[in-house]
Amino acid sequence: MNLSGKKLLVLGGTNASWDVVKEAKKLGAHVTIADREPVTIGVTKKMADEVYQIDTTDIPGLTRLIREKQIDGAFCGPSEFNIRNLIALCEKAGLPCYATMDQWDTCANKATFKELCRRFDVPCVPQFHLTTELRREDLDRLNYPVILKPVDGSSSAGLFVCRNEAEVIEAVPRSAAASKSGEIIAEKCILSDCGFGCRYIANQGEIYLSAVNDRYTVDTPGGKALISSAAIFPSKRIDEFINEINPNVIRMFKSLGIQNGTMFMQALIDQDDGRICFHEMGLRLSGGLIFSMLEAACGYNDLHMMLRFALGGEMATPEEIGRIDPYMHGHFIGSLTIPLKAGTIGTIEGIDEIKADPAVLDLVQYYQVGDVLEERLIGTLAQHFCRVKLITDSVEAFKEKIDRVQSMIKVRDVNGENMIYKQFDVNRMQ
Repeated sequence: MNLSGKKLLVLGGTNASWDVVKEAKKLGAHVTIADREPVTIGVTKKMADEVYQIDTTDIPGLTRLIREKQIDGAFCGPSEFNIRNLIALCEKAGLPCYATMDQWDTCANKATFKELCRRFDVPCVPQFHLTTELRREDLDRLNYPVILKPVDGSSSAGLFVCRNEAEVIEAVPRSAAASKSGEIIAEKCILSDCGFGCRYIANQGEIYLSAVNDRYTVDTPGGKALISSAAIFPSKRIDEFINEINPNVIRMFKSLGIQNGTMFMQALIDQDDGRICFHEMGLRLSGGLIFSMLEAACGYNDLHMMLRFALGGEMATPEEIGRIDPYMHGHFIGSLTIPLKAGTIGTIEGIDEIKADPAVLDLVQYYQVGDVLEERLIGTLAQHFCRVKLITDSVEAFKEKIDRVQSMIKVRDVNGENMIYKQFDVNRMQ
């Protein structure tokens, strides 16, 4: 794919846009970044051809920039804040966009997403009626433990596991504070240590299942760090999903009128009956950005597809569609994240040695020596020190690589104490 001669505007110059800018530049596009922070702040901006200090909510200002610079398309990383701005900007400036605001609002809101699932017989996590008013009749119907979360939140912010009424009363205002709308959702607490995910590619109105994975959190439910730790594709339940659930999911997406783009859904495994229960979706690239793993295993890159579409091209070629295979052409791909404790980073070891391993497709490092991880970040995606992407030809080889990576990465604070929050136990992968 060659995007030479095309001009791309990227909304946001933070780490969330790193892969977008890097891949667009690799394909030959001229990249301009708009961000509310000064142009000198952030390593992502150093890769761009041009940087302008314009707030990404300033749609008129961004539209003027697009016209003045003759920009062909706009895009952003997996920031939900900037995706809304992107949709509004593309509509105003007449640029291609993979989603409408109505589609985005339906999918991003956990309550409306679950309503959509129920309509198309897609299993989802059982839900309780609960509002910030904490009505007595609602509290009396709760079956503990329950999980509280913002109805429109992300990155695990505002998520609380509550085992009794007192914990619910304490958690509700804190969960609501993490919601843009101030609304919460209460769900059955799924205690399984394994989650499930599926990814799709839409091309000219047709929906293709691209990947199915098992994923694991740093802590099991009840812990503080309910964020991603490891993921592996394909899932051990791929056959069951394809035969029993996937047809309904495709009908559901088609009902929204989704024509082009990528999307994913996340589920938990109910400990009582083993059901796959979906709880949220993203009408976007995932935060894990598995494009490099899909490219290595299947020979196509969904981020490249999205960039091409944003710049006025087709979403996918017939050749790329032919390479889509949720079984990964016999490979096992996935990722491992390394979570940190709060503190100031003093030393880092093992990064170069890990990058030299042929099984390591990529290693994205989010913190450097001298950076401070605050206690408030524990339990959010900002707790992660790095993300390592792997490819092997068997589950056992994948587990061995995870152990090797964890044995080599060492992060210590300024006092020489270990800063790694917890290592992933590969025995959880069965």
